Amino acid sequence: MDYSILKLDVDPQLLNPHFDGYKLRLVETGAETSEDSAVRVYPLLSSPVEPQRLSANTHLLFDETHARVHFNHLFSGPTENTVLYIDSANRVNMVKIDAINEGPQTMAIFDMPRPADSEHALAGYPCAFSLDTRTIFAFDGLDKVYVLRQQSTDDSSIIGDRWIAVGGFEIGPGATVAGPTDGADRRRLYSVVSAAIAHFADHSEVRLHYCYRIDRPHKQSAAATKTRQQPTYCIQAIKVDLSAPSTDACHPDAGVPLLTPVSVHTLHSHAIPLYCEHIDDDQFVLGVRDGIVLDETQGAGLETPPLPIPAGSLDAYYWMQTDSDVTVCIQLPISVGAQQIMCSLTRVSLTLQFANAPECESKYSFNSTAFFDHIAADESVWTLENGRLLTLYLEKTRAGVRWPSVFSTDDGVLETMDPSEFAVIRDRLSKYTSDDLVTAGDRMPLHSAADAIDQDEADLDQSDSSIEFSVRSWCSGQTQANSAAGSPDWLCGSFPEPTCARESKRQETSGWAPLVPPVCLRFDVDGVVFGIGRVADGVVDARHVGSFAALSYVQASKREKRFMYVDAEMSVAVLAETQRRIYIYRQTDSRHAADAVQNIVDLGAGELLGLLKVGKHLAVLREHTLCLVNLDRC
Repeated sequence: MDYSILKLDVDPQLLNPHFDGYKLRLVETGAETSEDSAVRVYPLLSSPVEPQRLSANTHLLFDETHARVHFNHLFSGPTENTVLYIDSANRVNMVKIDAINEGPQTMAIFDMPRPADSEHALAGYPCAFSLDTRTIFAFDGLDKVYVLRQQSTDDSSIIGDRWIAVGGFEIGPGATVAGPTDGADRRRLYSVVSAAIAHFADHSEVRLHYCYRIDRPHKQSAAATKTRQQPTYCIQAIKVDLSAPSTDACHPDAGVPLLTPVSVHTLHSHAIPLYCEHIDDDQFVLGVRDGIVLDETQGAGLETPPLPIPAGSLDAYYWMQTDSDVTVCIQLPISVGAQQIMCSLTRVSLTLQFANAPECESKYSFNSTAFFDHIAADESVWTLENGRLLTLYLEKTRAGVRWPSVFSTDDGVLETMDPSEFAVIRDRLSKYTSDDLVTAGDRMPLHSAADAIDQDEADLDQSDSSIEFSVRSWCSGQTQANSAAGSPDWLCGSFPEPTCARESKRQETSGWAPLVPPVCLRFDVDGVVFGIGRVADGVVDARHVGSFAALSYVQASKREKRFMYVDAEMSVAVLAETQRRIYIYRQTDSRHAADAVQNIVDLGAGELLGLLKVGKHLAVLREHTLCLVNLDRC
């Protein structure tokens, strides 16, 4: 398919130059269970929702902190008027919101086993995705995924139906063990950014993108006083065939059949994606601040290019060093999964073992093999790309000390000394590694959350705005269309839609229709909404489909905002603060209207953990309650 430009052109006919402002209206909550009340509050019929609290000395970068603060703990359900949430007991709960009945109906559909090492893990938040009307994807926040299937065929009784886990699998490149021993200080932080299901004649497969950070030292200038980390995020795509579970269990306590994930493509960026949606079985849309840094990708169906080995050597690895680090590259003879690798990087040694991969065991295993010199274990990482390239990034504790060999016992593997030769190697491997990201462009790295305090507020605001959209091939990750330079900046996404609504849009056969949830971008003081769909010749394009007058201006004054969404019908925009208040902005009646209504809902003391539009209601999740705001009364 030919490359094209994804034009985000603003239609002046959809802007309102006559708009003066919003009229304030305080929504009366009244009796919390009264039928006449605009707000109803119901106790959760489960354990409370208690997101993991990190210790004060946890090291997170700005982008990771931002993603956790704005994480929505309420998820769209598989059918209309249903939502999902995961409570403190790691239980997936489904709630059906029916305006006719007295209150929401709640059902616990699956108990996710607690990870054995979660006490020492830097875990992401658990999440759930509705893949279709009878399939749910649940992630435990650490590294395990479960696929749940409904057992009944009656849509009307979905709450009373039995849901079972038909399979499970692990994601991630493996654990990095940090510290002077094989202790418990594990650093793992994965976030699932999208999930979908593809149905074929003989099988169905789950497709997902997840993201994790790879730390690489930023090159230090002579005037610098300390080394900063260059943030590199790996966006990994995998697929899982649901028709081929193994006889092994995903978790010994759950009895869930083990599924096998297969790597599809790998991308790298300087930020966690803000937007990732599947258009169909062949394409997806990705939105990332500053775009993808390394755009060369390779699908799992393509062969890994042979690596150039130094002349006269048939060694198990090759390596090169700088004054501050050592990079070791190993090309494995077969493709393996991250779950098959046990890699321990301690201050003094390397342990590398492979499970169920005898081709790798004999030549590529290391058992507490001592390094030539000590390394900073908590700043050293390993990555597995495309199942074949294993790379160790070792940070020296004594900068400037040259290593004659990687290990204390010289194994005869010479360093790749010729810079031009190493450059060729790096060019061949750029689609798998992130080493080039250190010098890619003139972008400054994002710093740790602690370092961010020293930045100007304008710098932080800027890091949260510029976004590049790209339409990509699912099989290869290659770009097929990119948003043009100078496109409007990111403002917010839209509420996740029920699976049935997404499917109906994809089945549209006449005219242009958006195929993925729309996005709201900043244009001057307004919020402009774009949908992404297909024109007659099959080319994906973006169209300006609506506007919220002065939305960009009014949201800038809300310093405590946690959630912000527009709805797909563009009738309301909703902004929720961390505590108490929700702001609901109504669409203007016409492009000549001078004002619109700003509704303020005060839910009282309590943290707002999740927000979702469900039919004519706004569902708000708190620690012990679920609040329903009737939008017809706002």
